Amino acid sequence: MDASPKEISNVIRLVREVCDRWDDPQAWREHLLHGACLLLDAHVGSIFDVEMRSATSNGRVRALANVGFPDAVRRAMLDASLSEISYRGFDEISQNTFPGTDILLKRFVENGWSTMIGRELADMAEFRASPMYQNFRKPLNCDDLAVSMRTVDIPNRVEMIDIDRPLGAKPFGEREAALLKFLHDEIAPLVGVRLATEQHLCRDGLSQRLNQTLSLLLEGLSEKEVAHRLRLRSPTVHRYVAKLYTHFQVSSRAELLAYFIRRTPAQRRTRRQSRSSAVWLEDRPKQASSQDMGDEGDL
Repeated sequence: MDASPKEISNVIRLVREVCDRWDDPQAWREHLLHGACLLLDAHVGSIFDVEMRSATSNGRVRALANVGFPDAVRRAMLDASLSEISYRGFDEISQNTFPGTDILLKRFVENGWSTMIGRELADMAEFRASPMYQNFRKPLNCDDLAVSMRTVDIPNRVEMIDIDRPLGAKPFGEREAALLKFLHDEIAPLVGVRLATEQHLCRDGLSQRLNQTLSLLLEGLSEKEVAHRLRLRSPTVHRYVAKLYTHFQVSSRAELLAYFIRRTPAQRRTRRQSRSSAVWLEDRPKQASSQDMGDEGDL
């Protein structure tokens, strides 16, 4: 690997930090992206869920997390860009939208993984003249990219990490590709095993107040102490705790605490499986109707 011992140590530390956020999919993904951008001296990072319909075409491509630009921009432009590469053949995408996509995806199909930088995907002049670059990447101030694809263990899905540098920045090189590959090699086997996704019992779907209650319970506070800390009535906190039991599919505080002590994500028994699972590869709690809206208005 063309990376220093310090950089390798930084990757290992980042993986540990990501695992510390295992129970919150959005939190651990965003922390991973912030760390990857720091490692690769980049400014934008994204994680995508890629539905592989066959060895030559994909289905829906959707963003799971991104850092580096505002949500409003992401919704308006990033999501629009993904529609241009969803439900298409790899060759079609490369010829008409995003040069080098066929190389990236075919390498993934052949090897089970793929990590590449911009110059390996296409001639940069051709890349910068493409519709994807002109219509989406350039307006978002994203020039060169380092991209990596892996199959995550549970659920059986294909995820892609895309790290971008701004216009005028130095292009990515072999060192950055090696660092991203090492990072993704470490993270991918943990998804669904040590890192929860939305298909697992996790903080996804919890309101801010329920998240606060859960965090205080995990600190060892009693319901009465939680009520005092959050300035709520004890009956309100008791209802919050009941909602947490339902959300995490447990029947007691001991079971709830044991789940977080194990730090091993369990799949939801009542949620449908991700529709993006590749065939070829083999609630939010209802808002309370309490009369005390001061306590539960932001549930």
